[in-house]
Amino acid sequence: MSTQGILILDLIGFTLAMVIINLVRIRRLHVAYGVVWLTAAIAMMIIVTIPPLLNFITVAVGAIFPASALTMLAFILVFSMLILFSVQLSTLAARQVELAQAVALEELLAREAQAGSDGRAK
Repeated sequence: MSTQGILILDLIGFTLAMVIINLVRIRRLHVAYGVVWLTAAIAMMIIVTIPPLLNFITVAVGAIFPASALTMLAFILVFSMLILFSVQLSTLAARQVELAQAVALEELLAREAQAGSDGRAK
């Protein structure tokens, strides 16, 4: 990869890192997700910046071009994040069902208590 390409990719990585840190700072991104994305951005910057490391990864994954190896690593990262988000979403859906059932039960008990007190008052 050319020096110009490395500098551009490092600049993009640095910009993404700053955006991630700012999103965590203003509480628009959960810290755990920020750590994952920041780690991924820094890892990609390191891989791109050190040519022998990029060549090693290219050979290790059986790719012909370094860009193919980087694309595969990015795909693995995105797929992993999708699995993580799916697990989080499933957990939130289960909590929502439990909360809705608890609210419905409270309303039923409140109505029964009100009906019972109305019957005794007369």
